[in-house]
Amino acid sequence: MLQNKVQFNLTDNQLAYLAGFIDCDGSIMAQIVSRKDYLLKFQIRVSVVFYQKKRRKHFLTQIQNEIGFGTMRVKPDDMAELAIVGGNTVIALLKKMQPFLRMKKKQADLVIKIIEQFPLTKGLSNNSIENFIKLCQIADQVAELNDSKNRQITAFIVQETLKFSN
Repeated sequence: MLQNKVQFNLTDNQLAYLAGFIDCDGSIMAQIVSRKDYLLKFQIRVSVVFYQKKRRKHFLTQIQNEIGFGTMRVKPDDMAELAIVGGNTVIALLKKMQPFLRMKKKQADLVIKIIEQFPLTKGLSNNSIENFIKLCQIADQVAELNDSKNRQITAFIVQETLKFSN
């Protein structure tokens, strides 16, 4: 299991607010990204992202200050986003918010499952490759629940790539 050193000192009221924000104006994601420098050539990037119009960025700044984590950026379409990325941080936040989530509860459950199983994917053994492909399939489920439109790398692509690189 993942060693979790990240602590969020948030009240139930704050967690309920964050969960409601995520349910409506946020996303819980598991994205498969190409990484030439990784043994398995791919990485599953997990994240929790809060979105708001640029003119309401101050709401995201307030959230960032409360949770003490996250990277803020303003996109060219005048949307601001606060992204919390990485297994330890994401699992700590999701486990705290989980009881309060409604619309995105399934995504949270799947992303937690992915993060908890990350250690089973270390190395180049057949077992770790099979486990990584299974986690990519779970990432596909998350993308499907999120109605992802721009996804280019799927578990099938990972499987085909790894089949030909071994």
